[in-house]
Amino acid sequence: MTRTNLSDMARQPIVVGVAAFLAGLIIGLPVLGWWLFPVEWTDAGVIHLSRDAKQEYVRLVAAAYAVDLDAQKAGQRIGALGPDWAVALEEAAAGAQGQEALRLSQLKQVVDTLNAAGQLPVAGAAGGGGGLMGLLVPLAGACLVIVLLGAAGFLFLRARSNASSASTVVGRAPARMASEPMEAAPALGEMPAAPGGAQPIQRFLSTYTLGDDVYDDSFSIDGPDGNFLGECGMGISENIGVGDPKKVTAFEVWLFDKNDIRTVTKVIMSEHAFRDEALKSRLAAKGEPVLAAAGDTVTLETATLIVTARIVDMAYGGGALPANSFFERMTVELQAYRKPAA
Repeated sequence: MTRTNLSDMARQPIVVGVAAFLAGLIIGLPVLGWWLFPVEWTDAGVIHLSRDAKQEYVRLVAAAYAVDLDAQKAGQRIGALGPDWAVALEEAAAGAQGQEALRLSQLKQVVDTLNAAGQLPVAGAAGGGGGLMGLLVPLAGACLVIVLLGAAGFLFLRARSNASSASTVVGRAPARMASEPMEAAPALGEMPAAPGGAQPIQRFLSTYTLGDDVYDDSFSIDGPDGNFLGECGMGISENIGVGDPKKVTAFEVWLFDKNDIRTVTKVIMSEHAFRDEALKSRLAAKGEPVLAAAGDTVTLETATLIVTARIVDMAYGGGALPANSFFERMTVELQAYRKPAA
């Protein structure tokens, strides 16, 4: 660089300052910030998860609530997602099916109730160890390094210009930069299949045949006016033996009521499973065990709905497994009734 060029640059401190700032930016961010002293994120809160990770988190919370029915704990877990908890719930439920969709629907009902009562603890956007304060510290450090490098470059150029110039150069000082409680519904007893002679608001027929290894029927219960009231369905609860096709030894029939926080489930068992006390005791955790018999009716009741499940037809499979241990086919008629007002 010639003496004339240095002298001209010294007379334009703004240009020198911008050039020094850009040099400091290049050195400060890639070299110091990303290579020598990279920022490492640890102990980030749920609020900082990615969109897909938040959906998976919501599914896990729904599964946990279906087991422990702890509404307050579920509310705390969903509230940890921050102000966008409702978006995460909607996105998780959008692609859900079967039992997962049912669990997410229950969770949403509980969380909406807590939110309406002002009992949903929503985390702030700046909460958690990986929040805004954790981000400001490294950014402030990077800005300080950039400013110092820029100032050093400016002073270096000034010194070179003064040393090579015979005349005294009077320059203007560069401008300075400045920077800123819910309770569970009580259990209800059995009621007649058609209470008070009422007619069912909807009927459904569900059929299983051997080889349908993903059998899981669910039906939406709608009122005469089209309003959604709940859901009911039937699916595989337990298999027996090994190999394909799977041998179903028990089914679970269930009822969900939008006005009830519970999902009522009963387990329809084969004769072999019903007589196996260990298996019967284990399946009792899912719902009341019922021995399957053609023509028998199982009744499920929630706060505002009653569903009867009548075994229209059934047949056991044969082979090396114990007699009457798995089903060749099963057809069940589900009838939904609106529960009469007390």
